Amino acid sequence: MAKKHKNIIITLTAAMLMAVVGTAGVFSSGTASAESGTWKVIAVAAESADTIYVTQGRQMLKVRMIGIDAPEASSRANTKKGCYGSQAKTVVKKLALGKNVRLVADPNVPDKYTDGALMRYVYTPEGWDVGASMINSGAAKEYTYSRKTYTYRSWYRKLKTDAYNANRGIWNKKICSMNR
Repeated sequence: MAKKHKNIIITLTAAMLMAVVGTAGVFSSGTASAESGTWKVIAVAAESADTIYVTQGRQMLKVRMIGIDAPEASSRANTKKGCYGSQAKTVVKKLALGKNVRLVADPNVPDKYTDGALMRYVYTPEGWDVGASMINSGAAKEYTYSRKTYTYRSWYRKLKTDAYNANRGIWNKKICSMNR
């Protein structure tokens, strides 16, 4: 019963945050641009589930989700495949692939990541924060970019602690013993 109440509280918290974010316009500027509006998720990055590709009309953008670090889903020249990487990619695909998402900038975070990707919170049409959902399910860790605090940092850290304590995803020692 306690787990059910915890899920209800998380759902209500997400809904309240979406109401605040939706009415407060937490964008880096007030104009319609790459950080606002509805975008369709067309792909999840091959290398990691914390990066997605979105399109609006003929414009395509690479987006790095604020506050999360997902394990690598495939090996590249400069990366090593991480434990739970392919599962994390499956989670983000279920949450966002093919859906029209809302991108929201954070005034405390640089506009772009080191690889040029936009840094944004990503919200599903139902109002779910994809990054928070990834952390809560154990498909990603909380990540603070360049020691810069971001708006939902304390909430994301709490979600990480909850996932860790519940042995979800990357925190399940039977699956990923190196993360414990």
